[in-house]
Formats: sequence, structure tokens, C-alpha cells
Amino acid sequence: MIRIYLFGYYTIISSDSKFPFYKDCGLKLLVNEKFFLNMAKIAETPLMKQYLEIKGKHPDAILLFRVGDFYETFSDDAIRTSEILGITLTKRANGSASSVELAGFPHHALDTYLPKLVRAGQRVAICDQLEDPKMTKKLVKRGITELVTPGVSINDNILNHKENNFLAAVHLTKKGAGAVFELAK
Repeated sequence: MIRIYLFGYYTIISSDSKFPFYKDCGLKLLVNEKFFLNMAKIAETPLMKQYLEIKGKHPDAILLFRVGDFYETFSDDAIRTSEILGITLTKRANGSASSVELAGFPHHALDTYLPKLVRAGQRVAICDQLEDPKMTKKLVKRGITELVTPGVSINDNILNHKENNFLAAVHLTKKGAGAVFELAK
């Protein structure tokens, strides 16, 4: 296990001798070593820095990263996405780094592909462009606009209308507890 501390860019803390030791400087996120090693091969272009910053906030989710008219996935996310959706997995040269896996689909096909990812048991973070690319000469601002999980989806395209859809909530405090259950058909 590697600890990643967010402080501007990534600072790594690990008991493994492959990584240097740094002083604790902020918010802790736990990710597995494979995730970090795969992300380390991605060149730090401005777009990929932005991608890595957003991916670091949701390391266990497939990140659908909006680039122009497409949602793109990179590295391990691209491999999983291409296997689940049956779309082409490609590689692209990424600056001075080795090539990185890439898989994507047109943004207008999100309603087709998102349910397939969620039904396959994946958490999906949807990262959209938050400003009009035509209005900026710099890197377009992006952010997570939706986090979709198999257990907490209210999207009509994801819910199966031929099966019961259950929802439960539990609230615990020192003074008591409460629970709510709902069956949607």
C-alpha cells in the first residue's frame, strides 16, 4: 500500500525503498501500488496533470474524462473500459513517457455506455468540461459532475425496470439510530 498526500502535485510516502520518504503534508488517500506505478508512466503534460489530479480523488472509479466530443479513459481504466464495453483499446505516445493505453467513446453515447459499466459493478466518475473551450486559450477547467455506483443510481437508464430496486439508509448517533427502506418498482 502506498500513501499519496495531495499537496499541489503528488508527494509519495511509502515504506518501500523504491519511493522516497516525505513529511506528512495534507489529505491522505490510499491507493494500491499498481495504480500509482501505472500513473507514473504518464507524462506530465498539462492535460495529463489535470487528469492525474482528478483521478487521484477517485482512484477506485473509472474516470470518464471529457476531451472535446469524447469521454476518454487512460491506463488501467482504459483496459477495463474496453473489455467491458467491447470498444477499441489503443495506445498513444505521451510526451517523453512511454505510451499510455487509451479508450473512449463519443460524449453523446454516454447513456448507452454508462449503464454497461455500472451493471458490470464499476464505480464511474464522470468528469466534464466546466467551461466552453472556445472561450479560453488555456487548459479547459474540468471537474467531476457525477459519481455513479451500482448501489446508488437513480438514473432511469441504469435501473432495471423488470426487477425490484431496493434502497435503504441507516443513520447512527450516540443517542439512537434510524433506518429507512424503500422498494421502487
